[in-house]
Amino acid sequence: MSVPVLPEPQTLAQVPFRVLEEVIRQLRSTRNDIIRFGVWNIRNLTDDEFNHTDDRKLLGYFRQDLLETRFLSKGRRIDLAQLWAWFDDQMRSVEPMLIGTEEVFVNIHDKDLDKVRKRIEEIQAFFPTLRGDDLEAFKRVKYKLRRTVMRLTYDLHHLFKRLEKYRKNHFGPGIGAPRSERISLEVVADIPEPPMLDEHELEHEDHADA
Repeated sequence: MSVPVLPEPQTLAQVPFRVLEEVIRQLRSTRNDIIRFGVWNIRNLTDDEFNHTDDRKLLGYFRQDLLETRFLSKGRRIDLAQLWAWFDDQMRSVEPMLIGTEEVFVNIHDKDLDKVRKRIEEIQAFFPTLRGDDLEAFKRVKYKLRRTVMRLTYDLHHLFKRLEKYRKNHFGPGIGAPRSERISLEVVADIPEPPMLDEHELEHEDHADA
């Protein structure tokens, strides 16, 4: 029995345009589901509201957002890591990407995609606490968990901006796919941009996590 050979690793800037378009389409859907239904309660609380919300209620918000994510196109509830995996398994060549009628395997190694992967893994590490009923344990991690969730939305947004830039670089004025096939990434749905985070804080925490 032959062992499948992984494609050569590529960054998102290197993939062919037809692959980039499918990556953008699927990432748009995944990003929208995460921000609308995966982090909704926590993302829409101000810092002051978060500080003054009952901890039992906050625990319920985190459970609903991260453990019972509503994935509308599948009609079922899953956790946030499962939602991301349906997209990311294609980026890692675990599953093929369907483009038209062709199955294409890609092997993406990209720093901004890796940042999102890291955030998902960090959030997943909190799952045992969220599934338990130890309120004191939750209180010890709630601020770090909130910060990680907010950074996930920031990293997803930054990845989207980069993909849009790559698409524009592939097809300049008068070149490329018809306009009707090129939908702006931000024309989706009343999802406001995430609040800007302090870049110095991000850099400090990234070094601390390394």
